[in-house]
Amino acid sequence: MAQQMDEKELIEKSKKWPAFYPNYINRLRTYAQGRKIKKEDCCDNPTAIEVAAIASALKLKFVIERFKLHPRAFKLKPGQVVLPGRVRVELWDENKEPINEKVKTRKEFMAFAGKNIPNLKIRHERIRQAQARIQAHQAAVEKAQSKKQKGKKKGKKGKRR
Repeated sequence: MAQQMDEKELIEKSKKWPAFYPNYINRLRTYAQGRKIKKEDCCDNPTAIEVAAIASALKLKFVIERFKLHPRAFKLKPGQVVLPGRVRVELWDENKEPINEKVKTRKEFMAFAGKNIPNLKIRHERIRQAQARIQAHQAAVEKAQSKKQKGKKKGKKGKRR
């Protein structure tokens, strides 16, 4: 019961913390699609969990809101990936002093996250699993195509006149 109270308190406190959507640091988005910082400081298709991992590495309190979407996520072009989730991070204490000296502002946190997400272990695992799924899918498609070709007879079939 005490743990639930702590979670509720944390959620209430987190409503005042700045929110970070993965779109803010996605190199594949334009400013109009929600990117907030320059491309040099961004990475490709970050997830909310990866942003939270950066906050955790900086010893900052955070809350992941998994089912939130960036308001401009609906304006994406075909083929672009929708990245669900939002992370609220406590960057400052009650006196508006930064908790971690490495990231004093929102932009500094976004730049730090964009530069360090490609080095995360969980990111490498996610990419490796995605590549394995793609290879398995391609193998299944090739196998299905080869089965279709085996069943067909070669040559011309008799024509009816």
